[in-house]
Amino acid sequence: MLAFLVAGVILGVLARVLHHEPDDPSPVLTVVLGAVAAAAAGGVMNLFLGDDLTALTPWSFTSSCIVTFVLLGLLEGVWWRRP
Repeated sequence: MLAFLVAGVILGVLARVLHHEPDDPSPVLTVVLGAVAAAAAGGVMNLFLGDDLTALTPWSFTSSCIVTFVLLGLLEGVWWRRP
C-alpha cells in the first residue's frame, strides 16, 4: 500500500509541475487526491484479482498510476475550471 501512496504523491507533484496556472487547485489538494486515488485504485484492482489488499502486483500498480493520472487530469482540466 505504501508503494501506491508514493506513486500517487509523485504523480500529484508531477501533475502540478507540468501544468501550473494561477487558478489551478492547491498543491496540497493535487497531492492528496493523487495519493488517495492511487491507493484506492491499487486496492480495488487487488480485490478484483483476488490478491491481498496491500499486495504490490504489476497490474495493481499500473492501474493505480493510470487511474491517478486520469483523475488528476480531470481535476485540473475539467472540474476546476471556472466558466
